[in-house]
Formats: sequence, structure tokens, C-alpha cells
Amino acid sequence: MEILVVNPNRVDGCTRLIHAAARAAAAPGTTVTTLAPGRGPFELTGQSEVLFSAVGVLEVIARTPADAVVMAGFGEPGKEAAQELTAAPVLDITECGPLLARALGASYTIVTSTTAAVPIVEDRLRALRLDAACAAVLASGQSVPDLVERRERALEAVTGVAALAATEVVVLGCGGMAGMAADVAAATGRVVVDGVGAAVKLAESLGALGLAPARAPRPPVTGWPFGD
Repeated sequence: MEILVVNPNRVDGCTRLIHAAARAAAAPGTTVTTLAPGRGPFELTGQSEVLFSAVGVLEVIARTPADAVVMAGFGEPGKEAAQELTAAPVLDITECGPLLARALGASYTIVTSTTAAVPIVEDRLRALRLDAACAAVLASGQSVPDLVERRERALEAVTGVAALAATEVVVLGCGGMAGMAADVAAATGRVVVDGVGAAVKLAESLGALGLAPARAPRPPVTGWPFGD
């Protein structure tokens, strides 16, 4: 099985962390390719950058054949658009993390990056109809570069916020937190879900069960680089 993982930001270290977490979760025989857009914002700090990045993400998905696609930006839009560009299942870590969390508890808390990311994540949860079981979205105060370049300090910050959760289940709400779940769980006693690993395993499950989306054919995209 070939899984394409797309990091919406252009922080190379974040792409490497996401790839490592995806590869660690993948079964033997699964090929993981992790890419970032060739253009777009370096870091997604607000709604405008999130939306600008979506075009680059869609370009990557349209141009890269895969058996399944994982969108590795927590709170990023575009899953519905991506589903129009590929016949493969498209899995969003914003959806997959909470879906697994619901199998582990009645409610969950999301620990995300910065305060600015909180309303973005909350909006996306409402769009996905996952907000009812979300007790809170908490900011760790760590940007994606912080999570990559100051890993130990960022881990302490994420762990400290996760320890404040009123729920037993915590979802890591940023691709830059990929790979932190085991350490946060050990330090807090919480059940901690990494959305990247969750999405990879759900993608493999769909493949093993022979399940694929049923989508009506669409005309090719015109007027855009990925539609040429």
C-alpha cells in the first residue's frame, strides 16, 4: 500500500517529524511518502495562511498517485476539495485523531500549538461534526518552529498543558507534535492520540477491508497549474 502524507506548512523539520511518525505507525509493506507544498506560507499562523496553503496541498495531492492520502495539518481545510482530485481515500488528522479518541473515552481534549490556532481547530471540528465530544481545545503556546527546533522545551510545554485536561483522553492537535504521544502519555497518565499515526492506521484498515470512496467522475480542473 502506498500512503501519501501531506504537511501543509513548509517547515522541513516538521515534514521530517511527520514522516517519522507515519513510518513508525505503518505496517511492514506500506510505503509512506511525505511531502510539503512547493509554494505557499512557510508557517500557518492564521486563517489567511491556512487558506493560502490549501492550494499547494491540493497541487501535491493531484500530482502524486497513492492508495490513500493523509492530510497532516490539524485544523486545515481542504479535505472535501482533495476528495474531488483523487479516487483514493483522503484522511484528515483533524478527523482521525478524535475518531480514535472517541473509541477510548466519552470525550477528549485537544492540545494544539498557539492561541491563534484554537479557533481554527474549533471551526474545523464543527465542520466535521466532532465538536460535541471535544471538552476543550487548549493552546500549548508552541509554534511549529518551536516544536521542531526546541523539541525538549516544547515537549515540556505540551505535557504541562495536557496534564491540565479534564478528560482522560488527549489528542495532539498539531502535526509538529508527531512523535510526542508516548512521552506525553507517560508523563501525564492520560491516553494520548497522535493524529498522524491514527490516520495511517485508518488508511491501512480501509485498504485491508477493500473499502474505497464511491465518487462520481468529475471533469478535469482547468485554469490551474495542477489542472494543465
